[in-house]
Amino acid sequence: MSDTQVLGRPTQRALTHAREVAHWLVLLLGWLWLGERGMHLGWSWASGVVAVAIWWSVRLLCRGSAWTLKCSPWVIGLLGVLTMGGVGALERATGLSAAHGLLLGLAGVWGLWSALIETRSQVSTFKLGPVAWHPVLAAALVACCWQWPDGAPFAHEGVMALLSVCAGVLYAHDRSTASQILACRGPRASMQTLLAPSAMGLMMGTLWLGNAWCASLGWRNEHMVGAHLALMSGLPTLTALLMRSATPSQAVPSLQVYASLSLLVLGALMLLGDSPVHAMLVMLLPSLAWAVHCSRQRAAVAPQQRLAPWMTRVLALLLGPVLLMWVGVMSPLQGPWAMQSALALIGVLAAGKLVFLWWRKQGLHPHLSVI
Repeated sequence: MSDTQVLGRPTQRALTHAREVAHWLVLLLGWLWLGERGMHLGWSWASGVVAVAIWWSVRLLCRGSAWTLKCSPWVIGLLGVLTMGGVGALERATGLSAAHGLLLGLAGVWGLWSALIETRSQVSTFKLGPVAWHPVLAAALVACCWQWPDGAPFAHEGVMALLSVCAGVLYAHDRSTASQILACRGPRASMQTLLAPSAMGLMMGTLWLGNAWCASLGWRNEHMVGAHLALMSGLPTLTALLMRSATPSQAVPSLQVYASLSLLVLGALMLLGDSPVHAMLVMLLPSLAWAVHCSRQRAAVAPQQRLAPWMTRVLALLLGPVLLMWVGVMSPLQGPWAMQSALALIGVLAAGKLVFLWWRKQGLHPHLSVI
């Protein structure tokens, strides 16, 4: 998301804040609701992660594309309505043989909607004020939806209610700012900007697989959901607040990149331990790396450090949805080792990137391009 200044009118500012909450709601529900439904309807298909993998893939493939920038505001509203309607249709189709196919189609539409939301956002959540409260409020609403009064986790009435409000808010905001949509810097990224989101995505995508893996910690479903919501929404807010108060405004953004990569490496090293503390750090350190990545200062990527847009998408797909599918396929055979090996791979790549960045800084091989 770019860092364009928010318009000064009170109504527009309120709408911008509401949009950011809606954005986080769509994101969190995509990870959690699609994963939970995939577990129930398609466990035999890669341990139920196919729906999340499709949603994630469509997001990555369409985000930052030309048509997502040029489309009319009604498209974002229509996709929201289709997503909400798909949730209701899936509830009525539960028990039918076509239910899983309907879920996969819904995941594609949801991913397309998410891609439009992220591409057309012209403000960073962490630049809207001294405290980025939007993901925390979104997580609280998702938690309330999880504990819907009828006792059913993620009851479709609650999910549909949240999605309908999100669709209305996102359409209203997009319509009021359509003439101000500029560009999305998303595809013009380098390797270090892909690793932390991939690690966080793998943990969110395998949440329901952790139902068996976290048995040694005595966690129930509500504990796992609460922990993942806290890691994905509360931790970035807290990290941004601490960085804002403790880091000089002129701090070099590259230091935050080094910090994020180092946390990924440390998280992978925690896999060498076998205590509950090590298991907690395996989750916490990559999540903290993602939090630092989210709240980092947005600096323009030097042309020689950018990956081509097609290469960025290929790498993001390989490190994200493809790796998630591999974990889902291997989990029945290898158990926790499948996820552990994926996080180890992310750690090895982060370590390699750290070495490369240090090597380039020393000027030993200035002619090499960035990995």
